[in-house]
Amino acid sequence: MEAFVGKEKKFNQPVLVKVNTISELEKLGFITESDLSDLGIKDKVAVYFPHSYNFSGELFIVPVNQITQLDVPAGNLMKFIVSGGVTKM
Repeated sequence: MEAFVGKEKKFNQPVLVKVNTISELEKLGFITESDLSDLGIKDKVAVYFPHSYNFSGELFIVPVNQITQLDVPAGNLMKFIVSGGVTKM
């Protein structure tokens, strides 16, 4: 539960991630861990991509240079993603 509330909440860094440079496909998500050195991974971060209409999602390890920080409230972005993009930002 700490992932959602309190000092340790993890869904507070909304990002736009380039998934495919050829088709310019991008996904909205949240950085959940920026230091992956315990896993022996450098220059990458953990990004969680929530699914629409339920509380599941996927965790990707993404090169830092494929991430764009978004200047939007994290809660608003989570609502937008979980609603399938039908709510207003």
